Amino acid sequence: MNSPRTGTASDFKLAPGLRYEHSAGENAVIHLHQLCSPCAKFTTTSPLLRTLARRGRIRILASEIAHVGTPFELKAGYSSGCHLCALLWDRVAAHLLDPARSARSMDYSTPVAVILEARDDEKEYAIEVQKGTDWKRKAWWAVAPLPYLSDKGYIKLKTTALGSEIASYLYIHRRASPDLNIDSLRHNSVSLSSRNNVNFEAIKKWQIGCTEHHSACRQFPSVVSPTNQAPSRLLNVSGENVRLECDVGVTTPGLEYTTLSHMWGPDPSLCPQLLVSTIDSFMLSISMHDLPKKYVDAIEVTRALGFQYIWIDSLCIIQDSKEDWQREAVKMAAVYGRSSCNISYTFPPASESSNNHLRDPRVHLPCHTRLPCKSGLETSKAPEDLVIQHTPGYIRPAWLPTNYKSVWPLLSRGWVFQERLLCPRTVYYGQDRLIWECCNGIEDEFYGPLATLSGSKVHFYRIITRLTDFLRGGRELQRQTGSSEATIGETDTTTGEMQWAFLIRDYRAGDLTKETDRGIAFAGIARAIQAKANVTYLAGLWKEFLEYDLLWSVSPVPVNVTDYERVRKESEPAPSWSWFSIPTYKTALGNDILDFPFRTTMQTYRHFSIYNAKTVSYYHPDGSANPDSLLYKFTGMTLAIRAKRIPCTLEWRDAPKLLYVLPLGDYKWALGMKNVWLKASQQWIRSKCLKYAHDDPLLKEEDQLPQDACMILTVEQAFYTDQSATQHAYSLERQKKGDIPDSWNPTYQYAGIVVVPVDSTDAQELVRWRRIGVFIFSDDIEEEGFTTPFDEYEATEEDLVLI
Repeated sequence: MNSPRTGTASDFKLAPGLRYEHSAGENAVIHLHQLCSPCAKFTTTSPLLRTLARRGRIRILASEIAHVGTPFELKAGYSSGCHLCALLWDRVAAHLLDPARSARSMDYSTPVAVILEARDDEKEYAIEVQKGTDWKRKAWWAVAPLPYLSDKGYIKLKTTALGSEIASYLYIHRRASPDLNIDSLRHNSVSLSSRNNVNFEAIKKWQIGCTEHHSACRQFPSVVSPTNQAPSRLLNVSGENVRLECDVGVTTPGLEYTTLSHMWGPDPSLCPQLLVSTIDSFMLSISMHDLPKKYVDAIEVTRALGFQYIWIDSLCIIQDSKEDWQREAVKMAAVYGRSSCNISYTFPPASESSNNHLRDPRVHLPCHTRLPCKSGLETSKAPEDLVIQHTPGYIRPAWLPTNYKSVWPLLSRGWVFQERLLCPRTVYYGQDRLIWECCNGIEDEFYGPLATLSGSKVHFYRIITRLTDFLRGGRELQRQTGSSEATIGETDTTTGEMQWAFLIRDYRAGDLTKETDRGIAFAGIARAIQAKANVTYLAGLWKEFLEYDLLWSVSPVPVNVTDYERVRKESEPAPSWSWFSIPTYKTALGNDILDFPFRTTMQTYRHFSIYNAKTVSYYHPDGSANPDSLLYKFTGMTLAIRAKRIPCTLEWRDAPKLLYVLPLGDYKWALGMKNVWLKASQQWIRSKCLKYAHDDPLLKEEDQLPQDACMILTVEQAFYTDQSATQHAYSLERQKKGDIPDSWNPTYQYAGIVVVPVDSTDAQELVRWRRIGVFIFSDDIEEEGFTTPFDEYEATEEDLVLI
């Protein structure tokens, strides 16, 4: 990189339709809060703004028409560094008035008129509650004056030149407004490029603050990689060039290094690669001139942070050695988990020469301006600074990885999912601004701390720690099982095991060049949780929660047969009981075909289980010779469980035709005790309480249905729910004695999987079963108790082998 220069961007002529950041010098540093003469005149002459700045009384909905610069002046101000002109040009679409491209019939030498209106959201809401939502049209305030603005009041600006074409506004607050984001106001100058060297200071500040003050981030390496593994190879960047070093972790106690997450792109040959034939030369030297821009950027960041080593996949894994690739791929929990900082390059190789890293900070950050005192002297009545921004109130966008996939292609990649979550710290680099993510939270270069939602590193850390606490009999488990009652609330729905389903959905949304990598690209996540929580990973399920984890389902939505078959053929074979056996197919709405509603229902009420299937054993053909294969290679895996089994049949019923599972071949077991009114036929019918989801979405009514099917019970539950939504353990004895209040609603439910037998060539072998679907039943309990088809059949536990 060239060294940055200070000062405003050099003058230039802005071509029609061209954005400022794409025309100014890339190394420019933009000074904020500067106003051109027309904008300065506008802010100092507007009666509403003067009154707002001097904390005068302004009634809600008070308005005026003011004037900013002419279209020529707005364009000139935008081109030369005026902050307000940039906000008007970009956020209120004044660029549509560009004389060089607009076909409007207007006088371009006349100042653009804007409407200013006083607003106060909280007070207006109070009026709505009192007077109704149409209070403005009733004009009752014409005879009953509206209240004055509070400290949270603001002025709303809209240009009139565009008519109703653009519903965009600017919002003008007092600087002391409690609704403002102070972090967004701390900037006085910002570089035009997020890759400018001046931004290294921000990254260093985040890195130092995290390592010194965030205990969760310091502990994270031991959480995700308790085995204390280290990368087999690292790149030494301490010299002018780069060189490969092997087994550095063995000889360097307390090794610190960075990692790079990036997209290889459609042509892997464009990335320099470590090959068997190039190991010796790479250990001597790798010229910086031979590396792509993203590698050079990552090395520059590594050096700026004071680290000697970086790990880059294409240069640290032998790409033409399948054995080395598999050995290193399953170590990702250690490689990324022990990284001091992961540099996540958000754009693919094709974008390296583009300008995604350029930004105009004026259109993202508020402009604050100070009005002069009347006398020109500072007094206690000196006007307060005004803040002009594109959003009312607090600017704090939430950061959700799934939402950023459309603008950050890197996050759409399946491999990057675990790379992002397994490292304690990540700086997102290459986009128009820097974002920092660690186990403590997420911070935006412009806006400061962001809201953390599901899918963030914070939530992944909680999944591991909560799952560990749960299995170790932590306080949550003691609290919930130490009593015969529990409230199903946040503590239940956010446990590690409940969050596991969200993690799976997020991962399956990622794209892979090779669908056969679907298992190994998740292996680092599995290894991290398995090692820390001391649980056993079985092809996407946990042995300790198997009775619930088996309850995944396939959404009954239309699929494109050709596309589904193609993805299924490209996928790595997996046992029928694993959700890895379901191709990563997205519906027309973009949702994954895999879902977990049955599992979530039964898991939510796990405290009230009266029957649970048990895991007897599992088998992997390569498990003894290569234990790591359990994490990613699932072909040939079998699972033995101890559970109850009954025969059943599948049948198409109703209109439109739905596929039902009939326990013991009798439809009555699909019905509940309640009657519901069927409007179409004007009659009462028994409610349908048994739900079934078939695993194969391609099954059609004309196809032959699976024969000799059986239902396997994995979980059965019973409980009461009182009027306060608190659940209590079910007791038939107490119910018969009349000890249960009439207001308590009794419920029983059970769930499991549907299987068909698979022929075996070994007569001594147990019958093996292949999963074809999943079921759940839920209904009220009668006074005399309840009977399930498993009770009717007098089913007893037996060992069942699933393939």
